[in-house]
Amino acid sequence: MARWLVAGLGFALTAVLFYRYLVHDGDFDVYWAATFRFLHGLKVHIYEQNVFTYPTFASFLLLPVYPLGYSVGKILFFAVNVLILVGAGRTCQREILFDSPVRTAVLVIALLFCARSMLAVFNNQQTDILIFGLVIFGVAKFVRRPVAAAGLLALAAALKANPLFMVLLPVFKRRWAMVAIFVSLTVGFIGAPDIAKYAVTDTWTGAEFTVPGSVLPKHDVVPQGRFKAQARDQDVWAYLREHYAMTLSVSPDAIRWWQDRGSKGNQSLYRIMASWLGNAVSANMVLLGLCTFFGLTLLAATRRRKDSIFILGMLFYTAFVLIGPQSSKPHFIAFFGLLLFCWQDALLKRSGLKIVCLAVLSGLLGVKAAASLLPSGPLARDIVGLAGLALWLYSYLLLMISGHARSVSRPKT
Repeated sequence: MARWLVAGLGFALTAVLFYRYLVHDGDFDVYWAATFRFLHGLKVHIYEQNVFTYPTFASFLLLPVYPLGYSVGKILFFAVNVLILVGAGRTCQREILFDSPVRTAVLVIALLFCARSMLAVFNNQQTDILIFGLVIFGVAKFVRRPVAAAGLLALAAALKANPLFMVLLPVFKRRWAMVAIFVSLTVGFIGAPDIAKYAVTDTWTGAEFTVPGSVLPKHDVVPQGRFKAQARDQDVWAYLREHYAMTLSVSPDAIRWWQDRGSKGNQSLYRIMASWLGNAVSANMVLLGLCTFFGLTLLAATRRRKDSIFILGMLFYTAFVLIGPQSSKPHFIAFFGLLLFCWQDALLKRSGLKIVCLAVLSGLLGVKAAASLLPSGPLARDIVGLAGLALWLYSYLLLMISGHARSVSRPKT
């Protein structure tokens, strides 16, 4: 009965996601335009409304489906995301829950509190599920297949900056070969489009181009996303300088996108702390302080809990989500593994205090209506990031005090 409940919940969620995905405009158009630009020898990073601020390697993301056309490519992109989400969820279950008697209840709870982030990923058509899956698969292979693990983590870091913090896991574990592979592959992936661009020629003469805004029309109208077409700079160094500066800025006046201190959409601790401290402390010092705090705490956890690799990996991954310059709703899907870890402990021990505490933290993290219960102001505005921090600290202390109990009872093969 429980399995049918989970399957039914998953099917209903997938159907809702698919409909919302097809009728919403999102980052798929931005990636599609970046692929178009690369294939036509144009600038990939351009200052415009629908700006492409990802590493250059992300312009390769849709190359496999690009020849099939926009509509087919968009549907296949959805299908791949669903498969990766299912695979990552099963991997988390295997690495954290195993044959736990409460695994079904824990899975349902974690899915409910992560549903908001999952919906946001599909609504915005972002790559956070792909990144999430690559990190999960990479951490799961960390011990037995270190080369594959380094490759998966490097691929994730090349698509988006969030997983860069993961390099500290092999550093703290003193896996220097993994560190070398991770860094080499990340640099290679990111530089691949800039090397390959010399294999394509400028075959586009128009000043702009359009891509369909959605597969299904809204109000009987299929919106069009308009993008600029600009010839790339032939000066190699000027090209590279502008290329990589765009991954850190969305406007020519060099205003960084994480410095909007009043942004409710950005739940990064970096933005929250900078907003609360105002001009008393520089933004760079805020970032340095956060990196130092999380780095030292994770170093201590790595030394104390050497065998709890998967939970450690989840702590490293979510740490960068918290302190990264830009963390919106889709990024918080990274907390799925920690939710499984914490809720399993609370339900197995039947601790009412832990269950209430986790219900509050999980609700503030994953339920939009929870913020409405708070008085309006900075606390309500920043509650998702603060709840993420509280859940991270809860998970950290749980690991340090109790360890990953399931790791000692895992059946031998």
